[in-house]
Amino acid sequence: MSIRDQVERVYEAEREHIYSYLRYFGVPPQRAQELAQDCFVKLHIRMSKGETIDDPRAWLYRVAQNQARRFHRREPVFDELDLNIGGPRTTSDPEQAAMQRQRQGLLEQAIRGLSPQQKNCLFLRGQGLRYREIAGAMGISSSAVGEFLRRAVEKLKEAVNG
Repeated sequence: MSIRDQVERVYEAEREHIYSYLRYFGVPPQRAQELAQDCFVKLHIRMSKGETIDDPRAWLYRVAQNQARRFHRREPVFDELDLNIGGPRTTSDPEQAAMQRQRQGLLEQAIRGLSPQQKNCLFLRGQGLRYREIAGAMGISSSAVGEFLRRAVEKLKEAVNG
């Protein structure tokens, strides 16, 4: 398989995820599309130079994270994480709806209270990355990923369950 074919395969599988990851960091949509494209161009250039990239998926997330950080250093406009990405949940029972809103509010508050590393690990895990891939993307050990996730889940459970 040629390098171009390899990059195209990774591009098709990961382009939406990389874009979504950049949006998670508060990069505006138009700029997130540009930065996502840049990530894949960098992957192609590196592979064309003969560099072996063992886990292109994790490598792309790491490059995207660096791109987002550079973007915010140059243009420090960091939007809040949109917690309603999945869309609003509706119920016909007003009491259930009120309880759901209260629980959602507690969860949102708990998410805002997580450390940046915990939020990042949760987001990447939600994207389907394995611990090893998250570790590669964030430049930390797999055991650190496990600990960040464990603490994050513990905090979120505590917030929601009281």
